Amino acid sequence: MSKKFQLGKLGLALGLAVLAVILIMTSLSAVRADGQIDLMVEIKAPRHIAPSSMFQVNVLYANVGTADATDVWVTATLPAGTQFITATDRLGTPLPPDTVDGSLLAWNIGPLPVGSCVLGQHILITQQASPNLTEGQTLTHSAVIATSAVESNTLNNADSVTSVVSIMAQSTKRVHAQTVMPVDVLTYTLALRLAHGPGMNPRLVELSDTLPFSHQVRFLGWTSTVSGSLRERQRLHWQGRVHAGKVITLQYQLGVEGTVTPGTVLTNVARLRWQHGQFQLGPVTTVVTLPHYAHMFGPGGDEWRHAYGVTLTVPSQAVSETTRFQFHPLFTDTPPLSSPPGWLFAHRAFELTAFRFGQNVHQFSQPLTITLNYSGAAVAGLHRETLRLWHRAGEGEPWAMLGKPARVMSGALTFTTTHLSQFALFGEAKHHLYLPLLLRW
Repeated sequence: MSKKFQLGKLGLALGLAVLAVILIMTSLSAVRADGQIDLMVEIKAPRHIAPSSMFQVNVLYANVGTADATDVWVTATLPAGTQFITATDRLGTPLPPDTVDGSLLAWNIGPLPVGSCVLGQHILITQQASPNLTEGQTLTHSAVIATSAVESNTLNNADSVTSVVSIMAQSTKRVHAQTVMPVDVLTYTLALRLAHGPGMNPRLVELSDTLPFSHQVRFLGWTSTVSGSLRERQRLHWQGRVHAGKVITLQYQLGVEGTVTPGTVLTNVARLRWQHGQFQLGPVTTVVTLPHYAHMFGPGGDEWRHAYGVTLTVPSQAVSETTRFQFHPLFTDTPPLSSPPGWLFAHRAFELTAFRFGQNVHQFSQPLTITLNYSGAAVAGLHRETLRLWHRAGEGEPWAMLGKPARVMSGALTFTTTHLSQFALFGEAKHHLYLPLLLRW
């Protein structure tokens, strides 16, 4: 084969490749210009539904394509054994269906523009479950979205989800806080409910509640009239009869250990069991956080330097268990309403507090050291030799002097204390005004 012929073939191949790229780019440009409609729908329903209960199903829909859609309809099919009550959008505004045909509900959405927010397009359907539903029966909820125009993808135009009938489905488990700090107290509440229904006799129910890991929390006890037992250190147990229409409430508290790392998620799951049935409560979760105004001190002691210019030093064995210390500046906008007689405010005040499992810690085994930095402007007009740190129990309480500084440095004073409260720096005036003495003859 001649070299000239080979070069000709190569040129032809390159020409065809360039032509193909041009055709592809032209095609993509045409698609981009014309746009494509792509509707989607998703339905969410409770995992378990109790007979005679009221429940809600969430239908989410959107246009995730590149072209606006017109003449859009959303339909939802209710499962047998349920009755339609009402429908709203996610803000609670009434959104009744345009047509109702038995268990088939339909909404005429009309135009649905590109970029319609999935979070904003909701139909919340409230339904009533029949009292004749049986334990273990499955209920199928379905939804469809459609338009008269051509779509690029119809695989996401329908969705369905199932719920299981459970006579204990209205039972709940809650935790009082979604975020918590180390050595805080978490309160958990379990409400056990038996559904109403024909021939619904009391049920012997067994509750097993698995607590978070032992290095994360400690059990502080029951706070409800009805209480269970603690087994295997991290599992709570209760057994008793639950009657229809009567709620059994169990409540207990957990103390978050001071060594738990911020960002840790505390997870808690409970399970109910009865003859021919079981039900899971949870998991409920709480995230451990530690804001900038808090610091953890253990028995080994530590030093905490706050941006306000205050350093707190906790010596070894000052606290017997890990304790959370908190710092808050005071009088940042206005000076205190009352000052010690004859003393002037030096523009430095703060509150130090300490907590352990919901209790305020005031006294410590070893003295704590507070180092307070101050600027020349803050003490202008005051004798620096007279600067003293005063303390009080709270607003409206009298001030008392903490004592002489343990150490005096340039722009800083160090004091020791065995208790925490509100603190403020005061000093005596640098200049005194003396009135002339008048002599009478």
